[in-house]
Amino acid sequence: MDFGVFDPSEFVYGVLWGIALNPALMIIIWVFLVILEFCWSGLRNLITIILFPGKLIHFASHILFAHLKGHKMRFISILGIGRERSVLGVMLGREHPLWVVLYCIFPAIIAVPLYLIFREMAMLFYPQRIFALLFLWLAMSIFVEGMPSLEDMGVVLKMSIYYEPLSIIFLSLAPVVFALNMYGFGMEIGTYITVFYVFSIIILSLVGWGRGEEVYGE
Repeated sequence: MDFGVFDPSEFVYGVLWGIALNPALMIIIWVFLVILEFCWSGLRNLITIILFPGKLIHFASHILFAHLKGHKMRFISILGIGRERSVLGVMLGREHPLWVVLYCIFPAIIAVPLYLIFREMAMLFYPQRIFALLFLWLAMSIFVEGMPSLEDMGVVLKMSIYYEPLSIIFLSLAPVVFALNMYGFGMEIGTYITVFYVFSIIILSLVGWGRGEEVYGE
């Protein structure tokens, strides 16, 4: 029986469409990339090179927010050398914790509308495969790399636990929340509910507290 000739380009093209049209799947990929950055930074750096447009948008978003708040980022921070520790340290010492959280998630706020634009462009250019692939790559890179980095999430989680120690219990239940909701509602809805759950715990742990203290890196 002839099943036809396997075409790798068709397979890759289909996989890219499947990923780019599924934000929940890209959120799961982001979680794995955060874990990968912690345990295998070399491979993570390779993926960052492949998805470099999103990483540039990520840095640019941090720079924009810092300038809006009146903080100047050193050139070494813009390049990502030593990660984002410099400007984060300044904001932790001077700003309310909620502003620090907003700084950490600001790239995601910028990335989502850009992702939607490039996804629509990919669909518009669907008959022209080269342009469709270009816009799919841009959409995926901006969405995945636009999510908070390991540095961003580390700061946010440490502040949440610092200001409300009980939050560590609720945050540690996130995998259970994801598993139960995925079983009950499917992967897509389960992912969204889990993200909402985690950030709700973080925000609630910081609401009502005064000016932040510099606890990062301790």
